[in-house]
Amino acid sequence: MAGAKGQKKCPACGKGFRARNRVHVYCSRETCKAGRRSNYMKKYMSGWKRKHPNYWRTERQKEYMKQWRDAHPAYFKGWRDKAKRRGKGK
Repeated sequence: MAGAKGQKKCPACGKGFRARNRVHVYCSRETCKAGRRSNYMKKYMSGWKRKHPNYWRTERQKEYMKQWRDAHPAYFKGWRDKAKRRGKGK
């Protein structure tokens, strides 16, 4: 199906779909849209981290994070518990 004119194979679900234009890569299913956004953020953040390698290593940023963690002590415990319930924790 992915070989016909205007037809492409969605990298997220593997099903064929009719592309609107040559840039259109993912189909319109909700799970595929989430995969597209996730893939974009991974690419964006890896580039951002390459451009700003010492961003979280400055004393100012370390102090900011320490203050935030002190002000929100239960945040990471709840976050870890939520990840474990979804099956992503170890």
